[in-house]
Order: sequence, then C-alpha cells, then structure tokens
Amino acid sequence: MCVEKGSDMSGSMRVDVAQVNVFLKNANLTANEMLTVEKPGALTVVNTQRTLVPKDTHATELSISPHIQESSEARVVDLIGPETDYSTYIEFGVISKPNYPIQPFVRPSAFGANKAKIFKAIEAAFAAVVRKKYG
Repeated sequence: MCVEKGSDMSGSMRVDVAQVNVFLKNANLTANEMLTVEKPGALTVVNTQRTLVPKDTHATELSISPHIQESSEARVVDLIGPETDYSTYIEFGVISKPNYPIQPFVRPSAFGANKAKIFKAIEAAFAAVVRKKYG
C-alpha cells in the first residue's frame, strides 16, 4: 500500500491530494502518528489476504505481513503481501500449466469492496490520533 501526496502509481489507491495535504498540514502529524494512522488499513489488507489465500500448507498465509519501507510526516510506504516463492503462481497462475487454478488473493485485498473497509479503518485511526493530540 502506498499513500503518497501527488502519487499516481498503477495499483495505488487514488486519493484527493488537496484534501490530504490540508489534513496533514493542519494535523501536523509526526512519523509515528502517521504509522498509527496507516496501521489499521494495513491490517485490513493483511487479514483479507490471509482469509482469501488457498491454505494447502498455510505457508503463504503465515508469510503475509506488512513491511514498513518508509515513514515520515508526509508519507508512509508499506509493502504488504506474501513472501513465499510460489505466491505469484497462486495469484496469477502458471503459463506452462493452463489448468493451474488462478486464485487471486492479493489484488482483492486492496480493491473492490475491501477498499472502503481500508479507508474506514484509516479514517477512524486518523480521527483518534487527531482527538488524542488536540483534544
């Protein structure tokens, strides 16, 4: 998940940048507070991936976790997903094996119906951080 001011990366969530900038400027959040705001959204993605992934050996399910790459007052970059070598094959299938089942679990965790859950989780965390900071 990458939420960044002015970002238009393929696969990233689109956000009204002007509104985000106003919130961030007025809230004056620290890097740790930004992490606190982002964490519930990341956990929503992680929990959905763990629910949707096929569970033959549970190795891929257990390897799904968030990895904070960067955190500052204006940006949090969190790589979320599985770490098994074969997780790509589960998500996209195998070209050499046309009957290999394609079982997407990463993409649905960030888009579709789950996108609203992610934003609600982040919004609630943001409100809690601002309330705590400013009363």
